[in-house]
Amino acid sequence: MFCVSESGAQRNRSESRDVKISIVTDIHNGEASRHCPHVRDAGYAIIRAVEQFVDHASDGGADVLLDLGDRIDDFDHDRDTAAAKALAPAFIRFPRERVQILGNHDVMNLTRVENEQIFDCSLASRIIDLGEFRLIAWQPDVAFNYEKGCFPPTSGHLGWLVQALLEDDRPAVIATHVSLAGRAQTGNYYHHFQPTYSTYPDHEAVRAAVEKTGRAAIWLAGHSHWNTWTNISNVHHFTIQSMTERFTTYPKTAGSYADLIVEKDQFTLQVFGNDPFYIRLPFQRSSEQFWLPPVVRR
Repeated sequence: MFCVSESGAQRNRSESRDVKISIVTDIHNGEASRHCPHVRDAGYAIIRAVEQFVDHASDGGADVLLDLGDRIDDFDHDRDTAAAKALAPAFIRFPRERVQILGNHDVMNLTRVENEQIFDCSLASRIIDLGEFRLIAWQPDVAFNYEKGCFPPTSGHLGWLVQALLEDDRPAVIATHVSLAGRAQTGNYYHHFQPTYSTYPDHEAVRAAVEKTGRAAIWLAGHSHWNTWTNISNVHHFTIQSMTERFTTYPKTAGSYADLIVEKDQFTLQVFGNDPFYIRLPFQRSSEQFWLPPVVRR
């Protein structure tokens, strides 16, 4: 079990070194998806793929294993419990810092406490000190309301995130299941016709509050099942492709996982598998590169 801090992180700038975060998201373990059965390959060996990802993170010297949620497909309490328990041993054997986040499918039939017991880790919002920067795992409510077609607002959780950013001037990497970029979903298999499914209803207010702190550098998310990069006010918003998705790689399974390598003044994000992605950019707090506000024309 790992220990993290919700109140802050002690600075340690005496030594600067590269930090690697290995990332996986949207595993959707369980029976062939009842949500989109013609997209998922029912024969894909999910448990083995997760084991190989954990081996990659362990053997590759990742400082942190980051799981962005939706580990299972939801059916009912018993089958969801079995699907989660089948994944847990692979994650638990990672020998260093392990950070796991709840996705909407993870909590359809299981509580947060049940997920924490299965995966032997905290699933609350928390801060991980990584020397030159901090990883902030933010856990607003992910209980999607299918009747209303949206997630609940994040207002009850935003204060914690803003305070976490303000209490330390190092650059921050924020991790959530759902992206807050509010980008267009044109062409997305799941969200093209239901864009409200892809983000929180108050995403603009969340971004504004985070941007005002000037401390965020990168925002990582899953949920949308594709690789994207959106730069908004010098905060680099990314979504990472699902491990088991096929809509961008049909008929192959994407088999995606990623490495984020942060150096002192730049970072590299590389997604592996059948839907590869690579980008290298400056690593800095958003306030270190001023953006002019959008112009209003009258």
